[in-house]
Amino acid sequence: MPKRRRGHQGDSTLVENRLQNGESHSKKSARSNKLVDDEPVIRVTYRLEHGLRHVEPYDFDFTTHVKGRWVGRTLLEVFAREFVAYSEDYYRDSIQQGRVTVDGQQVTPGHVLQENERIVHRAVSCRESPVLDRGPIPVIAETQELLVVSKPSSLPIHPCGSYRFNSLISLLREQGTVVADVPLHTTHRLDRLTSGLVMLARTKAAAQRVGAWFAQNEIRKTYLARVRGTFGNLLEKALVQSDGRGCDAVDLPAGTTAVCGRIRVRGYNRCVDHKVGKYEFMASAPEHGEEAKDAMTEFECIGTTPDGEESVVRCLPSTGRTHQIRVHLRHLGYPIANDSCYGGELRDDVTLPLIPHVHQACADGDGGVGGGGDLGAAAGGRETKMHPSGIFLHALTYTLPGGEVFSAEVPPWADLS
Repeated sequence: MPKRRRGHQGDSTLVENRLQNGESHSKKSARSNKLVDDEPVIRVTYRLEHGLRHVEPYDFDFTTHVKGRWVGRTLLEVFAREFVAYSEDYYRDSIQQGRVTVDGQQVTPGHVLQENERIVHRAVSCRESPVLDRGPIPVIAETQELLVVSKPSSLPIHPCGSYRFNSLISLLREQGTVVADVPLHTTHRLDRLTSGLVMLARTKAAAQRVGAWFAQNEIRKTYLARVRGTFGNLLEKALVQSDGRGCDAVDLPAGTTAVCGRIRVRGYNRCVDHKVGKYEFMASAPEHGEEAKDAMTEFECIGTTPDGEESVVRCLPSTGRTHQIRVHLRHLGYPIANDSCYGGELRDDVTLPLIPHVHQACADGDGGVGGGGDLGAAAGGRETKMHPSGIFLHALTYTLPGGEVFSAEVPPWADLS
């Protein structure tokens, strides 16, 4: 049986033991981080201030390999269309100046990308966007093969975009949950803005096994979401009791049916903007050559807020597509209340406040590229804007094929009292 530990927000002992020269409103800790075997050790400094965790600027070589959809396109086209940090002129200059290389060689902006080529950008004074500081990341369960934690919103599981050391795995090493040199493998995805359960593997064999469970939809997942509107009205309108063998659906969006107390959305999800990573729902099968993946989610209404304006919904995804629950709720007309990307509003909520986002402005000299992809972003001139620290979506329980259940805490925004 796994060793279980219920996490809580108030205890910051693990963080405090690693802080130096700080007061309660501004604390710093210096730490060396090595994220993969072929990376040099980078020493970074964390600063905790006003409820946020910052990473002080550092130098870094951002690296990625050519993705399938990039093959046959030019280096400049990929940077200009898929990375949001800088203008096309800046990317062109960076490539021409040799700050971006392909397989270790300086190339022209018109270089046509080939499969498995390695792109490296030498970035100086990289800055990361801050994340919420909720104290030590709660550990739900530990075994010889698995580490199950409850991820706070605002930080990604692994380095991406303008987050590297402000990522879940890096912070687990920082707080001492995982020794720096001990491997830790991801087994599934959980969006940066989503909170809740994350299963990490301590061995490659465990990562492959659990990853296969997720890929084959053998792990039963339950999420909580807080949506706009009275979701119960949708169920009352849609469900017509029959002779006891089932329910009939009426007046529902395409691809939607009622299944005895639940609303089921079944169809296909496709990416409509790779640059910002945005998806939409399709009720019918995709046409030949069109990229779309089958997706299905069922929803139950838990209850409605006292003012009747929002509802808490239990979400039961049968597949695990990117942004699946968010896309399906928008399709139903009940978007996650504070999910501005999919029909909600940009909200400075007390439980999930807006936080600064470091936007890399074009500047002379060295600077990073990326920000919307895997190459990261670096500093030169900088602009800061506010963006969400999270949305009302939480991975609550995972049930493994053998029946073992892992459960996270219920978030404050799901309390209907």
